[in-house]
Amino acid sequence: MRTATQYVGEWRAAGACLSADPEIFFPVSGSGVSAYQIAEAKRICAGCQVRQECLAFATRNGESNGIWGGTTPEERTKARRAAAARRRQANRDWRLEARAS
Repeated sequence: MRTATQYVGEWRAAGACLSADPEIFFPVSGSGVSAYQIAEAKRICAGCQVRQECLAFATRNGESNGIWGGTTPEERTKARRAAAARRRQANRDWRLEARAS
């Protein structure tokens, strides 16, 4: 049996956002009416069966606007920076272990 995410790109057809107003997912700022839009978009994403695929797409493609996979651009930037810091630390640890051997 085929799943919605079996083939690249098909995850979009299974998104909970398909029936929502697209403007909800692209707020202008983080305050005022936009804060409501962000909360509403995150609520929709929370129940989405392809949330992880959506977030992976946004991360892989450097999406700097909009709510993707239930995350804001700021949250994705913070996650990317944290992942990069973990990679740098792991590389440092590996080099120290290699020197000690």
